[in-house]
Amino acid sequence: MAKEIKQKKQDLGIFYTDPKIANFVFDILKIWKDKEEQESGRWESRKHFPSVIDPAVGEGVFLKSALEQNFTTPKYVFGVDIDEEVKKKWVEINLLKSFGSRAELDNHFYHQNGLIPLDGNKVFRHKKGGLKEFDTVVGNPPYGGIGLGETKLSDDLILNLSKYEVLPEKIRNYLIGADGQKSFLSSTEKANKVSSEVKLRLKSFPIEILFIDRFIQLAKPGGWIAIIIPDGILTNSNSHYVREFISEKTKVEAIVSLPRDAFKNVGTSAKTSILFLQKYKDQEKKQENYPVFLASVDSLDEKNFNLIKNNYKNYYNKTMSKKNLVQTTTNEKGREIVMVRVDKTLKELMNCCKSPRLTWSRFDVKFWHIKYESAIQEMGKCFKLNSLGNFITFFKQGDIPRESKGEKGQRIKINRDNRLLEGTSMYDTGLDYESYQAVSDKFWQRMQEARICKDDFIFTRTGASLGQSVVITDEPERIYLINGALDIIRFDGLNPYFAVVFLMSNYGKLQTERIENGVGQPNLSEDELYQILIPEISNKIQKNIESEYKKMSEYHDKAMDAKKNNHEAEYKKNIEIAEKMLKDLIAKTEAVIRGERKDVI
Repeated sequence: MAKEIKQKKQDLGIFYTDPKIANFVFDILKIWKDKEEQESGRWESRKHFPSVIDPAVGEGVFLKSALEQNFTTPKYVFGVDIDEEVKKKWVEINLLKSFGSRAELDNHFYHQNGLIPLDGNKVFRHKKGGLKEFDTVVGNPPYGGIGLGETKLSDDLILNLSKYEVLPEKIRNYLIGADGQKSFLSSTEKANKVSSEVKLRLKSFPIEILFIDRFIQLAKPGGWIAIIIPDGILTNSNSHYVREFISEKTKVEAIVSLPRDAFKNVGTSAKTSILFLQKYKDQEKKQENYPVFLASVDSLDEKNFNLIKNNYKNYYNKTMSKKNLVQTTTNEKGREIVMVRVDKTLKELMNCCKSPRLTWSRFDVKFWHIKYESAIQEMGKCFKLNSLGNFITFFKQGDIPRESKGEKGQRIKINRDNRLLEGTSMYDTGLDYESYQAVSDKFWQRMQEARICKDDFIFTRTGASLGQSVVITDEPERIYLINGALDIIRFDGLNPYFAVVFLMSNYGKLQTERIENGVGQPNLSEDELYQILIPEISNKIQKNIESEYKKMSEYHDKAMDAKKNNHEAEYKKNIEIAEKMLKDLIAKTEAVIRGERKDVI
C-alpha cells in the first residue's frame, strides 16, 4: 500500500517540501512585510495580517511555517489540494492545534483540484476563494508526473482553462469558444464540444506552468508570490513564453536555486528553484530595467539560507554595498556553498541567449554564475569570439529504431552492416566501432542523413556524458548511424579538430555546463549549442591542432584493435598514451587561448 501511495504521488507530480525551505521562504516574505509595516503601518499596527493561500497545500508545511514564524494568524491561512490523503496530514502536523477544532480547520482547507475555483457551495471563512483575493500565494505545486492526464482533466477544469493566459493562444481561444457556448448547456455538454486533439494536448501540458498562472491569478494586485518550480521552466528555450508571461504579470524580485537533492527523500532528483514575485498592480506597466536578486545554495543548511536572507535584506532595504553585488561564500574546504548576484537586470535575463534562429531568456541562477562570465572574458583578451552556430552548416540528431514506424520487431530483418552507434560507443579519444546495435534497412532509409563520414564532428548532448565529442578521422568501413543522444555537426570556416579540442577544454566545458538544462538528466538543444562562444584562432594553429589530434587518434585505434582481440595489456597501454596526448593537446590549446603560447607545437 505504501508503495502504491508513493507511485500515485509521483504520477501526480507531488513532492513534499523540507521545512527548512518553507522557513526560508517566509524569512524572505517577512522582509517584504516588515518594510511595508515600517513605511505604511499596514499590518500589525492595524491589527491586520497578510492572507496566505497554498493552492497545492499537500501536508501544509508552508502554512505551518507561516504560523510558526508569526507571519500571519490562523484566521488568514487557506489551503487546497487534490490528494484525498492530505486532510489526514493537516491534522497530523498539528495544524488542528492552531485552529482549535476540526470544524474550524475545514473552513480553511478544501479537497479539490487547486487549478479550478472552489465549489459554489463551499467558501473559506473570511475569504471567497476567488481571484485577486490573497496577499500571499506560496507553495510547491506538482510538476512532472503525468501532467494533467486523465485523472485531472475534468469537465470543469477543461472549461476553466480558458481563463489561463499562459496557455498557447490557439488552445486558449478554442477553450474560450467552448466555454462561451449557449448558457443552457451543462459543463459536460460544453466540454464534449472540445476536440479530442485539444484535449490530448491539454493532458500532456506541463501542470507546473498552469500552477504558475494560478498563483498569479490568486494574488491581489501588489501581492506576493513564492513558488518552487523545476528549472526547466527557467532554462529551456521552448519555455521562453512562460518567462515572458511571468515578467509581464509580475516583478521578478528574486530567484534562489536549490540543490539537486532538495527533494531526493520524496522521490525526485529534479533541479528546482524558488521564484519570488510581486504581482503588478492594476494599470501598472511592465518594467525591465531593475535588478533581480539571484542566489544559490549547495545544501539545505540553515546557515546557507541565513546568508542569503541577510544579503537579500541588505539589498531590499538598499543597504547593500556595491562591492557585495557579486559574491561567493566557501566552506573551510574551499567548496562554494552560497552564491549571490544582484548586478543583472531583468532585461539582461530576458535577452541573453541568441542563436541564428531565435533569442530567448534564462532565469536559472547557474547560468549567471560569475565563473562562466570570467572564463568568457579571459578567452576574449587575446582573440575575437564568435558563436559556434555561425560556423555550423549541417546539424543532424540521431534516433533509435521505432516499432511505430515498422523499424523493429520480430518480423523486421536486421542488417549487420547497418550499425547504430550509441553514447557508450564514445571515448574521449575516439569511437569504439565494435560497440554498436545492428538495425534494419528500413531504419537506415529513414535515418541515412545520420550516417557518419570522415571529418564529422560527433557531439553528445544528453545524459551523464553531455559534451563528450570526437572527430571521425577516417572514412568508416561500414554504415554507422548515430542514436538520439548524439549529433553530427559539420562546419564551414571552423576546423572540426579545433572544435572538438576546444569543447573538451575548460573553456568549452564551462560553457556546456552553463547552458545545459533538463529537470532530470542534463541535455542541450540545437539552439543552445549554437550559442557557445569559440575564439577565432588562426587557420595555421587549427591545422596544427588537427595534426596532433590525428597522431593521438592512431593510438586510440590501436587500443580499440587490442580490445577487439582481447589483448588487455596492449589496450591499456595504447589508450593511456592516447589519453595523455589528448590531455596535453587540450592544455596547449588552453595556453594558446590565454596568450601564453603562440602555437600547440
